[in-house]
Amino acid sequence: MLRITVQEDGALWRMQLAGRLEGAWVAETENTWRSSPGSGRRVEIDIREVTWIDQAGLRLLHAMNQAGARFVATGVALEALVEEITGRPARRSGP
Repeated sequence: MLRITVQEDGALWRMQLAGRLEGAWVAETENTWRSSPGSGRRVEIDIREVTWIDQAGLRLLHAMNQAGARFVATGVALEALVEEITGRPARRSGP
């Protein structure tokens, strides 16, 4: 199961994920992300509460990174994952 929460605050669009990013939840996450309003808003993906990511989830995170999304993560494993995907350290806290 995965909980997806979207927050909009001025120039920031944030998607918070909690649970397992796998299976059908990857498609649901992608649909939510692709529905984000563009027009110069910063997109932030908060994965601090993600407990598992399958290969499809990893591909989605890579696509999000390629599109310019920023990640928020805590914990050794998630921070290392974000650094591997982006080539730079993860943000540890929200706004």
